Amino acid sequence: MIENKIETLDDRVPTDLRFKIIACLRGALEEDLPLFQESSHLVTHNGDRHLKGDYINTRMQNEIACDDIEVVAFSRYGYESRIIIDRSNRIAYNVISKSRMTQLMREAITKNVPHYTLLFAYALNSDLKASQKQLSMFNEYPFNPDVMEHGYNKLLGGQLQPNSGYRYCVITYEVKSGFLLDCEILMLDRDLDIITKVDLADYITPEYALLTQRDSEDLEQHDSQHRKKKKKKFTQEDSSLVALKEAEKENRA
Repeated sequence: MIENKIETLDDRVPTDLRFKIIACLRGALEEDLPLFQESSHLVTHNGDRHLKGDYINTRMQNEIACDDIEVVAFSRYGYESRIIIDRSNRIAYNVISKSRMTQLMREAITKNVPHYTLLFAYALNSDLKASQKQLSMFNEYPFNPDVMEHGYNKLLGGQLQPNSGYRYCVITYEVKSGFLLDCEILMLDRDLDIITKVDLADYITPEYALLTQRDSEDLEQHDSQHRKKKKKKFTQEDSSLVALKEAEKENRA
């Protein structure tokens, strides 16, 4: 039975995990991807959307996995990804950009094949119902329970059993001009409507301000050094002109 249960995330997402999530996203989006773009010398970057996910998954695998948190591989129709499983707080996370998440919500109405977010939400959050439902979402749930259960079991192969007390959340992010601007953790019902969420923007702002300050200082230092170098520059033509002026002074004397 689907109920309007009261679910909260504030006390189930540890502070250190929040910092690690932001650090991984910033490292992937602000360092790894721009470095690849600069070194590749490509004139177009159509594959960047997939590269973002690859760099994020790699950072998550290397920097978040620990004794209580697993980063588990799964694939869906040839697309490989990772899911973060926090065993202590019994939450599973995927990372998806905010724009892609909006697109998935629209696609869910028209596509016959459920995206993996729908499979995870169905398996782990089916007993929950968001208090505010989207008017444009399903009038009737379009996917057969057997299809959903079989699809979910193929994803993780029994590593996370449905109805085992775990909840499913999506980490959404927004990036602009190479900087991480926003990040939220969303707990979703099976229709992908938001049950509750945690805003991680405060974990971005202090570092972002420090980063922009450093960038500004580096730019000023670069300009200062450039001006000094420019001032010291002395050409052969300048030397000849000075010698000519000195000769004129001696003749007048």
